[in-house]
Amino acid sequence: MANVLYKIGTFMAKHKGWGATIWLVILLSVLVPMLLTNPKFDNDLTMNDLKSVDTNNKIKDHFNQDSDKAQIRVVIKSEDKEGIVKPDISKDIQDSLKSIKDDDKKVDRISDPYEMKQISSDKTTAIAEVYYDVSATALSDDSRDKVQDKFNDLEDKYNVQVEYTGTGMKTTDVGATSEIVGVAVAFIVLLITFGSLIAAGLPILSAIIGLGTSVSIISLFTLAFDIPNVTLTLAVMIGLALSIDYALFILSRYKEIKRDEPDTIKAIGLATGTAGSAVVFAGVTVLIAVLGLSVLGIDFLTTTGLVAAISVIFAMLTAITLVPVLVGIFHKHIKPNKQNVQNKNDADSFWSKFVVNKPLLAILVGLIIIVLAIIPVKDMRLGIPDDGMNPSHTTQHKAYNIISDKFGEGYNGQIAMLVNVKNKKDDMQALQQDLQSLTKDVKDIKNVDTVLPPMMSENKDYALVIIVPEKGPNDETTNQLVHDLRDYNDDAKKDYNFKTEVSSQSVINIDMAEKINKSIPLFASVIVALAFILLMVVFRSILVPLKAVLGFILSLLASMGITTLIMQDGVMSELFGIDTPGPLFAMLPVILISLLFGLAMDYEVFLMSRIHEEYNKTKDNKLAVKLGIKKSGPVIVAAALIMFSVFIAFVFQEDPIIKSMGLSLALGVLFDAFIVRLTLIPALTTLLGKATWFVPAWLSKLIPHIDIEGRDLEHTAKQNQTYHQPTSETNMHINSPLIDQHIEVDEQNKEEILDILKQQSKNIESINKILAELIKKS
Repeated sequence: MANVLYKIGTFMAKHKGWGATIWLVILLSVLVPMLLTNPKFDNDLTMNDLKSVDTNNKIKDHFNQDSDKAQIRVVIKSEDKEGIVKPDISKDIQDSLKSIKDDDKKVDRISDPYEMKQISSDKTTAIAEVYYDVSATALSDDSRDKVQDKFNDLEDKYNVQVEYTGTGMKTTDVGATSEIVGVAVAFIVLLITFGSLIAAGLPILSAIIGLGTSVSIISLFTLAFDIPNVTLTLAVMIGLALSIDYALFILSRYKEIKRDEPDTIKAIGLATGTAGSAVVFAGVTVLIAVLGLSVLGIDFLTTTGLVAAISVIFAMLTAITLVPVLVGIFHKHIKPNKQNVQNKNDADSFWSKFVVNKPLLAILVGLIIIVLAIIPVKDMRLGIPDDGMNPSHTTQHKAYNIISDKFGEGYNGQIAMLVNVKNKKDDMQALQQDLQSLTKDVKDIKNVDTVLPPMMSENKDYALVIIVPEKGPNDETTNQLVHDLRDYNDDAKKDYNFKTEVSSQSVINIDMAEKINKSIPLFASVIVALAFILLMVVFRSILVPLKAVLGFILSLLASMGITTLIMQDGVMSELFGIDTPGPLFAMLPVILISLLFGLAMDYEVFLMSRIHEEYNKTKDNKLAVKLGIKKSGPVIVAAALIMFSVFIAFVFQEDPIIKSMGLSLALGVLFDAFIVRLTLIPALTTLLGKATWFVPAWLSKLIPHIDIEGRDLEHTAKQNQTYHQPTSETNMHINSPLIDQHIEVDEQNKEEILDILKQQSKNIESINKILAELIKKS
């Protein structure tokens, strides 16, 4: 692979003009159509093969209640006593609803709060609902504006508070603020790392072009497929972070190689062949992980994996094709590294001395931090964030709180019980009596607040009973209530010959969380096994992959622990713009497992390959660890800080799902890079010594040889290198009565060859003395 990448790098550098033109054409060919078509992303997080989804489809068919269609719930609160039922305001509310229905052809029906009895007990608050015949994705801003304009007039006229919620109020726009903040911080990190504006800007430019291309392609796919906006945001996060990091790796290697290689084109090719091999390995690893999400059989996760894969592919492509072009264009402004690490003293740094000289203390400190971070995981709850978890300034959050205060928290998460009454519909009087008894039974179930009167389907085959829980949709008691209502089906069969089943958005969310929860152990096991096998092949060792996967598990759990502490328990939540704590996004663990796996293996390979390379040279394990940290540490730190800045910037978006993903990924990168890869792994490598690289002979024969760092390419390049401009210091004449040699030595290998020549001189002197003695005796 390294030789192929070397050829690609040199070709792109030689033809940098054409290379830049081709990438510009690729970008514009997808960007322009995307801007012209204005694609839309949806907010659907449901999945197939759920009992509650099947029940929901029956409710849609028999009661004309389609949860796939957009719905806006309008909450009107008056500060006056019984203010919402006064004749003038009640008439204006009804007139406003009628006007909305008449003015917007997308409105299917409206729910009048006075007819549907959706008035609070103190008569200060009413809930009106507008149902559309289009999905939330297809609902236009104009339709939302019409509703808000009508009720905003009432706010001014009657001094009432009007708030809005429902699927129709969920927007699908992905703001650019987080990306801008992330890129700005990444640029600062690169500027500190490289000390040059041009060098710092090069990875950013590469990332923008690659990300612009991938996002445009993903957006165009929405014209044919339903893609949730959350998956696009995740793809942006991953694509931006990986693009900058991969460019950083190749640019760093170029600066290192250019120190000894005067030919710029060759240096670019060598950087692409060596660091590019590691980039491709890391990228393929991430690809395998994200595409592995599809094995869980969950539509949302399959889409997430496919969309993320597009970003990863373009992160790799820009690194191995566009970065060589940009380096070729700006190479005069990119200074090579000044010096290399030559001896043991040069290898020492504060951190390497601490980790290598005091490995037990380093491991103890690292484990204490990790264990403390993991503790909150034991109380972690998974769910789907509701409107109550939105930022406090949003209208959805305000509407949620008003409903909770005036109607009860459970009103935000009503449960629909579908009752199959086919066996009783011939005797309507007996049927009505049994339904009343069933309603009373349900009311007596723990955690039920209110049960509304049953509604009959048009064909009298089904009855629909609306149940209001005592608590909100994400409360543990509501979760238990769903299970109790399902268990009640046995009693309904025995007592009334009814078959019951439950659904609603809150029930679907609970079922989704439980299904994903059950899949986590299997998915995590597959990922851990894959990581072990990959690293065993790369390093031909048993202990290296064992340390790596254990470190991955620790960083994963630590990230989930702190995320739980902040998002669920509310510790320091205000710092991250989290106003209302709640359960973590149900799909977060599997998403985090797949993505953090790829990032962790990236850092592991970058660090351990350097340590292994130095160990092969010196056979000194401690020196090898120090040199590995010295050479790879700064790049790992820069890469981790860049990823952290990109991910943490998304915490300040309003969507709680995006907040949780950004926070957990940012924490995962910090724990994995700084605690695991730069502390625990080097310390353990120091303690294990030569055993680190042990592999049984029988297994060694089975493992293929893979060079992901391009060492063979680099070694060949050094052997074929032609040396020029010898200085007086690099020339030595050795004279003797029998031998006259003139040897020209290159500056880079001067010390080594001088030692050899000095030894040769001593040998020649000894021979001369022996010959002189023999001549004298003869």
